[in-house]
Amino acid sequence: MNIQIVKKFTKRTEYKMLKNWISVDERNIDELTSGICVIPAIIILKLSEVELQSLNKWWRHWGNQLIVSPPFHQMDVVSLLQLNVDLSVQGTEAQSFNSLPVIESIKTNTKSKWELANCEIVAIDHFEHSGSGCVTLTTVPLLDYRLLSRQDICKKLFLELIIENKNDESIIVQEPFIPSPVHEYILILASANVLEPTKISGQLSNFFKESLSHNKALELLQQLIDQKLLEDSGAITDEGEKYIKLKGYKAFVREIKRWRRDDGAWR
Repeated sequence: MNIQIVKKFTKRTEYKMLKNWISVDERNIDELTSGICVIPAIIILKLSEVELQSLNKWWRHWGNQLIVSPPFHQMDVVSLLQLNVDLSVQGTEAQSFNSLPVIESIKTNTKSKWELANCEIVAIDHFEHSGSGCVTLTTVPLLDYRLLSRQDICKKLFLELIIENKNDESIIVQEPFIPSPVHEYILILASANVLEPTKISGQLSNFFKESLSHNKALELLQQLIDQKLLEDSGAITDEGEKYIKLKGYKAFVREIKRWRRDDGAWR
């Protein structure tokens, strides 16, 4: 977990609070690497136009998370962070969230992450799209040095804000399912309404001269079930029938229905 803070503002009390809990890397805005950047809202107002552009480009990369802490003082966070969402931060009557004082809330049509008892929103995660990074906004003063005596709860809540992302190297790309000839034999038997899972190995041998162990045949059967081409019972689904029709196997299905014997073999 790579937690980064803005280098030229490291003396701010918010960052001193954060350093009490967790190891951080100090970086300039244009040097941020993949991971998490924590930034008090007030710092955003102090960034140059170039730094702001760099920050907005960074948080949009998949796997990155920008955590923004209060106070916001009704700043135009939407414009500053170029958020494509209906959102504003406004003052509210003093309330508490997990015993921590809250004086601002987030007005938005976006799904909330944290809410007060009266349903006012105090934290959200905003993704520009399904493959983008995230901006997390909270009005709960987790990094307020005046709450040092309650830093255990502040640390716990801060860690809850962090979104766990897998590294690119650990992403498993799901290969498309391509039925093998034996998969197709099983589908043909199911479409002909003769498939018996307990006898599947023998049926494959009798109908298609395919020698397969019973366990292997059941494994292929389960793969077809997982792909929603067969029901758990072995009955063919609508998707399975569509596949049979698409591949032009209806003639084989009719032939099995016509020529099979009671013992499940060709005549």
